[in-house]
Amino acid sequence: MGRKLQGKNISKKRNAEKETNKFVLQKRKQLGVLVEKVLKITSVFQTPSNVLKIWDKHLEIDSIIKDIIYIEDSLSNKNPKTERNLNVEKYINWLHENGAQFEGVEISSFDGYDLGLKATKDFPEDSLILTVPSKVMMTEKDALESDLGAFIKVDPVLMNMPNITLALFLLLEKSKPDSFWKPYIDILPQDYTTILYFTLQELFELKPSPVFESSLKLYRSISRQYAYFYNRIHSMDIPVLKDLQDIFTFENYRWAVSTVMTRQNIIHLADSATNAFIPLWDMCNHEHGKITTDFNKEKDQGECYALREFKAGEQIFIFYGGRSNADLFLHNGFVYPNNQHDTLSLSLGVSSGDVARETRLLLLGKLGLAGVTHFNLYQGDSPISPELLAFIRIFNMNQEELKKWSAEGLPGDLVSSDPSSVELVGAELDRRAYTYLLTRCKLIHASYKKNPDESPPDTAHRKNIKLLKQCEVQILDGAIKYLENILEKLPTTDK
Repeated sequence: MGRKLQGKNISKKRNAEKETNKFVLQKRKQLGVLVEKVLKITSVFQTPSNVLKIWDKHLEIDSIIKDIIYIEDSLSNKNPKTERNLNVEKYINWLHENGAQFEGVEISSFDGYDLGLKATKDFPEDSLILTVPSKVMMTEKDALESDLGAFIKVDPVLMNMPNITLALFLLLEKSKPDSFWKPYIDILPQDYTTILYFTLQELFELKPSPVFESSLKLYRSISRQYAYFYNRIHSMDIPVLKDLQDIFTFENYRWAVSTVMTRQNIIHLADSATNAFIPLWDMCNHEHGKITTDFNKEKDQGECYALREFKAGEQIFIFYGGRSNADLFLHNGFVYPNNQHDTLSLSLGVSSGDVARETRLLLLGKLGLAGVTHFNLYQGDSPISPELLAFIRIFNMNQEELKKWSAEGLPGDLVSSDPSSVELVGAELDRRAYTYLLTRCKLIHASYKKNPDESPPDTAHRKNIKLLKQCEVQILDGAIKYLENILEKLPTTDK
């Protein structure tokens, strides 16, 4: 009787395993079909140029990705989320054990920042705050020397995009309970405020910001990367890819890519430059200032100096570089108010119906601007970039002016706002050019008009969207004021 019961139990177990395998195969087949749809819909040949059509295409991509996430969730065993704060002590011990030095610094929570670094003593400006040995950095070089190297050497995307290499390497190390970098990985955020985590409604609320279109293109690119690597991982006979098969999901890839976008840096090691995660240092948040971090090749360590005086109890900031809020929003998931390096991108071009189109393009080509379709307005007292100034002048030239300037070898005066150059260009042309840009800026400004039914931001994403738009309107306000002032000073007729 006992043997019969045992036999039945074994039989039930085998049947259960068969059903499980059947379920997995069925789901993998469904995933394969969806992945092919993503590849097709995100191909270069399918990419529209009109922003409304790009949005329609995004709705299709988003719908398929949601189906993919649903199926992948049914196939994976998700680990329960743990608070980052619970892993701080192990992380600090790991850093000390491996030679990092950060006396007078502790990891702390800050309102609006999550975790950051706090000074527990005074640091004078330019004083050394912390050092991070290359040993604890996770680099592209580490990926090449790991099992993943066999895949990197045969994949054209990974050979040319070290940031994606770092994302896949991070996923592999995250899946290893004995990874050397486990204390570092366990302290990383479990999700991010990058646009890859935005809902459809939140993305749509980015309009009319030019970042709306940039966000859709970035999401499309990451979706295509996911589909491309899903196919490679499940079709190529390379041992390391077997380890990736169960952990390579859209959600995991989105997380790894966001980690790279928000934290990677390029460091110059003894022999070459490499993309890297730099533990501890990458917990510093951004503040306007100067670059005060460097890699010491002799000591084989990264060094961080105080960009200003920090008092005990203050948060320690570093300067991420002269980047616009559009860049910070897209790739880091935050907006920095009063950003002195902020810009607003204007989409401008010569119409295909313009009878003088070829002449204008030839003239733009002499200045290296023939293929340029986006021009910057800057924050501050000089909002018009030289490239934009040249474009609006060429765009507003009549036939006689086009003929005159086309005869010039290199029409360098067209990019200059210097008084002597303005005199050569002519007051009438500049009046047409500046009036055209002023009208364009006012139209764009009007499109930011606040919706009276708009509710206050209720998520970190919406707060960033609101702040981004406010900064863009400030740039437009400055440009409008500048252009009106220029037009007031221009003489009514040429001399």
